[in-house]
Amino acid sequence: MSRSLRRGAVAAVILATAPILAACSAGSNAATLQVKPDSAATSIVKGDSALKLNGIVVVTDAAGNAPANVTVNIANNGSADDTLTGVTVDGSTQATLSGAATVPAGGSLLLSGPDQVAATVPTLNEKPGQNATITFTFANAGSVTVQALVNAGTGEYTSYAPTVAPTVAASTPATTPATGKASASASASASASASASASATSTP
Repeated sequence: MSRSLRRGAVAAVILATAPILAACSAGSNAATLQVKPDSAATSIVKGDSALKLNGIVVVTDAAGNAPANVTVNIANNGSADDTLTGVTVDGSTQATLSGAATVPAGGSLLLSGPDQVAATVPTLNEKPGQNATITFTFANAGSVTVQALVNAGTGEYTSYAPTVAPTVAASTPATTPATGKASASASASASASASASASATSTP
């Protein structure tokens, strides 16, 4: 076989095996397999409860600070109503539920959505861009834990950010001390006038 024929055969073998080698190099750690969605999801099935939790996100205020809301869309595909009884962040911080978080059978609950029941934590160790560990506890389905991304309450997350009521500082009117002095002076004058009047009346 001539050199040119041998070179051609080697090139053909290399071209034929290139796709196989490329597929093997991807493996289970390929970069495309490491892409994760912006929001977490999980499910929990127990007895008559079959819950799917989608779009799990922790939303801070616009500056990226606590308090923060835990938001999730909970769909109940079971045959019985269930109730979210607790939300815990990082294993220790309990969220405060603003109302009864009932998930009706065949229905859903958008936790911390606009005009919905909110789950608010007073403190948060993580900053936007980091993951927090969230545990959801239900009356019937039990508990499930998931890693959820923390986002600042801006842009599409603005309506899910916690609402902090403004603090009104109590103030004392500046005229109070002066009014007190004026009242004291008026009382003293009235007393003096009464005394003088009494003396004039008793003089023969």
